[in-house]
Amino acid sequence: MSPKEPQPVAEFAGLPLEQCDQDLQRYFSRRLNNRQDVRELTQEVWLRLCRVNDRDRLREPMAYVYRTAANVLSEFQHPRRGDIVTFNTEIADRRAAFPTEARPDELAEQAQTQRDLLQALAALPPAYRQIVWMRLCESKSFENIAGKVGFSEDTTRRYYFRAIRMLWKAEWK
Repeated sequence: MSPKEPQPVAEFAGLPLEQCDQDLQRYFSRRLNNRQDVRELTQEVWLRLCRVNDRDRLREPMAYVYRTAANVLSEFQHPRRGDIVTFNTEIADRRAAFPTEARPDELAEQAQTQRDLLQALAALPPAYRQIVWMRLCESKSFENIAGKVGFSEDTTRRYYFRAIRMLWKAEWK
């Protein structure tokens, strides 16, 4: 086998495979509620371990396995940390919000997220909705918003953060 080809995990020095597999499933089970996800993430860890070329240089193989598992779990739970969902509702702005190289399923998921967010925003009380809209979409300062809505700056700030909390709760329901 050339050094760049994936190697079977059985050749991982000092790694008790069955025990390691059980430990990984326990690790993921404690953090996830879905058995299917547990199996998929465990398999992903094994696939990544197959791609390791310098296995002999690893001093602590189990530590490497758990670090890989933590990375896989993190990627699973936060697949797109850098994605920004915009509030713009015009068609041209919607098209610009989605990258052209995105897969159709990603586009559908982003569109659904945007619809959910707009729906949650529409469910807010009018004062909250207006403050959030002006702050996030129009990039106004709390001072400017307070002048427009007729509240003090502190009240405006309080309403904004309450509204953001409501949006977060709506997202996680």
